Amino acid sequence: MTEKDDWRLLNLDGEFLKKAYVNPTDGEEICKYAPQLRYCEFCLEPVQDNPHQWWFLPVNLSCCICEDCFHDFKELFAWKKLDGWDIEWEGKKAFAKKQKECGGSCAE
Repeated sequence: MTEKDDWRLLNLDGEFLKKAYVNPTDGEEICKYAPQLRYCEFCLEPVQDNPHQWWFLPVNLSCCICEDCFHDFKELFAWKKLDGWDIEWEGKKAFAKKQKECGGSCAE
């Protein structure tokens, strides 16, 4: 288990990640469907367009967690791992487009 004073936690406001449901995915899918996610929220490892680079995403697609950080912090944050089939890439893209069209004041 990782120490609470780990350098990767120093400037992180991780409350939004506590008890989060996370989906496993790979760098290739992130680059294709969520290019705004560029690096690990904890260690800043860059996302690469690679099907062999594993990542974990909260269901709201707010950030990326690299495989190493996921394993290091899964107990501290009490993450609930999903099967990876629950990622709604297209739904999020459509909602983002709708938000942009109406100036960010649209209801979900």
